[in-house]
This record gives sequence, structure tokens and C-alpha cells, in this order.
Amino acid sequence: MQNLIESKPKIFSRNAIICLGIIALAGFLIRFFYFPDGIPITLDGANFFWYANDLSVSGTFPDNVNFPNNGWPTFLSVFFYFFNSDNFLDYMDLQRYVTIIISVSIIIPVYILCRKFCGNGLSLLGASLFVFQPRIIENSLTGLSEPLFILLELSCLVLFLQNNWKLKYLSFGFLALACLVRYEAIVLILPLSFLFLFKNRRDKTIIPRFLMAISIFLLVLLPMLFVRMDTMGYDGIFSHSVSAIGAYSSGANIVHGSEVAFSLIKSTALAVFPIFFIFLPLGIFGFFKNRNFDKYVILLFLVFLSLPFIYISVREISEPRYLLPLFPILSLFSIYTVKEIARKFNKTKLISIIIGITVLSLSVVYLDYNKIDYEYELDAYHIGLEVSKRTSVINDYHPEVKYVHNKIDVASHLGTFPVLSSEIKQKVKLIRTFDYAACVRDKALESGCRQFDYPSLNEFIDYGKNEGLTHIIADENENRPQFLKDVFKNEEKFLYLT
Repeated sequence: MQNLIESKPKIFSRNAIICLGIIALAGFLIRFFYFPDGIPITLDGANFFWYANDLSVSGTFPDNVNFPNNGWPTFLSVFFYFFNSDNFLDYMDLQRYVTIIISVSIIIPVYILCRKFCGNGLSLLGASLFVFQPRIIENSLTGLSEPLFILLELSCLVLFLQNNWKLKYLSFGFLALACLVRYEAIVLILPLSFLFLFKNRRDKTIIPRFLMAISIFLLVLLPMLFVRMDTMGYDGIFSHSVSAIGAYSSGANIVHGSEVAFSLIKSTALAVFPIFFIFLPLGIFGFFKNRNFDKYVILLFLVFLSLPFIYISVREISEPRYLLPLFPILSLFSIYTVKEIARKFNKTKLISIIIGITVLSLSVVYLDYNKIDYEYELDAYHIGLEVSKRTSVINDYHPEVKYVHNKIDVASHLGTFPVLSSEIKQKVKLIRTFDYAACVRDKALESGCRQFDYPSLNEFIDYGKNEGLTHIIADENENRPQFLKDVFKNEEKFLYLT
């Protein structure tokens, strides 16, 4: 037992490699089991898709987009370039495959991070805790930037913790890459610089070494910033960081006091449930019980990685994926709960295996209970394609309307692909089901404008005809305006619509 918890042989022993391979295989299997086959990527994921597509087709960075975080689609474009298919959905599946591979590969730096503080057995459990996290699994299927961002910022942390100057220099390079994927990573330059200087404050060569580290950071960062300035007119990092600070200072859309605390607690609890919810409380206490410099490094990274999540909570935005970059550190904390339990028993390997299987089981149960209704989404996609065939103007039917956004409907009908997004015209125009002019006049956009829903179907049709409205979609969604719910439930009263 003592060897499992405390001993520190070489990081990647033969047994460790085999176990990591088994964990990775299980991670792939569970992700492919929930893979949304035949369903296109929408919203933010579609924006990444089109940027990567245009870059791979033209060989030049797109200049017709407002896209500050272009690190992920730039990386993705390499895979698109070498991929050969004339099917639009095949490229979207490829986008998901890449995020899945990256998501599972994060177990390597997670294992190394845990290995810095614990033995091989518990470090393998830490990797399992991460790769089987329901939120991580769900996110890996969306084609978004989080897996690559987590891999880069975690690699930065792991490299910085090593007692090797070259690896510490390299950590600044990985931080720069993380900034290109998500601009909020720029806040990590503060703790990284402080810790670099503080740790080696008695070294007479620390200033030249620090300048070397900053130079590496800038050499990696600046070329893409110049590209952004040239194509978009802003750098996407410092410009957006200043804008975020300005928005906070102005007090716009900011909630205070108990509302912020409640939002933070609720969002955090939902994000860490069910696995971290069990292991974190005792684990945090166990980790910081005996403090040293490396643990203060972890603490500072945790605090600064939390800032974007705190910021959006203050802005009354609910987005659990901003917590995902914390999950490797939370995995480290969690294994300290197991470590404390293991000290009291002689069958540590058995305990670790049981907990690993329990974590996997909890994850599957959670995912199965909360899984997206893929059959419904596939039907919504096909309805979107039918809408695109029949009309060019339709009432807004959020959220299913996402399948006629971002040129997804038009691209699905193309006989050849890939083509530049600029060569594809958005076909379907959406008509709001509320009086937009009245909503703007009363400054009620933030509340969703539901109070300005058209009072009757005839009034909506009168307005819609002027915009070219020819068809109406009505369904059983209870969030629809009352006049659309009436059409769906009492179709016989509106025979003139058929």
C-alpha cells in the first residue's frame, strides 16, 4: 500500500502505459457510444467549422469573420485539408473525432500532474476521474475548443512543475498557444511570471531567464495576433480583455451580492455532479494539509482559471463549460480523498479498482439520464432541411431553428464539398414571433421580449407577409407564443392556413 501511495519510480512504467491504454480505450468507447451520428454541429461549433473549412480550402485566413478565438479552427483546418470527402456531414464528424481524440489524450498530462503528488496507482485513478467526467464526455462531442484549450493549459502547468529550465521555458510557449485558443488564458501569464520569479529569486541569472521565457511566449503569440490585426482589425486577446474589463467596470448586466453567490454555487454544483461532488470536499482538505511550493502553484492556477467563470456568473451568464479547464486540478484533489481512505485499508489496489468502476458506472448512468434525444434532434434537422426546400422565410422556432442557421441547411444539399462559405448563401430568413420594435423601445431585449409576443395569429401574419412569410411552423413546445400553441393544438380552427 505504501508503495502505491508514496513511491515515485519513473513516470511511465510498463504497467502504467498499459493501464493508461485501457483507460483511453474505455474513454473512446463511451464517447463513440454517445456519438451523434448524422447530426450536424450547430451554433459556436458551426462557426469553428466554417472558419476551419475556409482556411483549408483557400489557404488564407478568413477576413470576413468576427472571430477572436481562431486557434482551434486553425488547428482543425489541417485535418480538413488532408481529409477527402464530398459529404458536408463527414467533415463535421471529423471535427467531433478530433475533439474526442484530444479529450481522451488529456489523460496523459492529468496522469503526470497527479504523479507529481501521488503514486502510480492513484495517478491512474486521477486520469480515470477526468476522462469519465460526464461534462467532459458531453463537451468532447460538440466540436468546440475546450478539449484543445484544456490540453494546452494543463500542459503549461505540468511543464512548469518540472525541475528543468527548458521545460519551464516551454510552459510559456504552451500558454501562448492556449491564449490563441481562448483569449482568457492571458490571465495565467500573471501567476506564471510571479511563480517563475519567486521560485528562483536567489538565482542571479533569473532576470535573463525570465526574459527568455517571455520572449518564447511572445514569439509564439505575436504572429497570430498580427494575422488577426490584418484580417479582423483587432488582436483578439488584449482587445477583448480590455473590453471585458470595461464591461465589468460599467456595471452593465451585472448582478450583485446573494445573486452572484447563488449563481456560482448552483453552476459549480451542477458542473461537478455527480463524481467530483462526492470526492472534492475531503480531497481539497487532504491536498492542502501539507503545503509546499508546488501546491501553491496549483492553487494560483486554480484561482486564475476560475476568473472567467466568476466573470460570466457576475454577468448573469450560465455557461458550465467555463469550469471544464478546472477539471484536471479537481481530479487531482479528488484522488486525495481516495488516498486518505487507502491509508486505513490494506487492499488499496482493490479500493482503487472499485472506485474506478464506480466512477465509470456513475458517469454512464448520468449520461444516459441526461442524454440528448438524438432521434428528436435528427428529426429536427430533417425538418430544417424540409423548411429550406419549401420556403425562404419562416417564423423563429428556437432552439430547433439552429438547423437552418449557419448555412447548415444549404450545405447539406450541396452535391460537392468542401466549398468556401462565402459561396454559400444563407437561404432561410427568420421572422421573430414578438414585436421587435416595441421590445427595443422598452429596452427589454435582455428579458427575451416574451412580453411583446404578437397577441394574435392574424397580427403576426399581417406583419410576416410584408417580410415574405409563406409558411408557419407550430409544435408542442410550451415556450412558443400563445398564438402558435393555439395553431398546433386546434388545427381545425385554422383551416385557411393549409
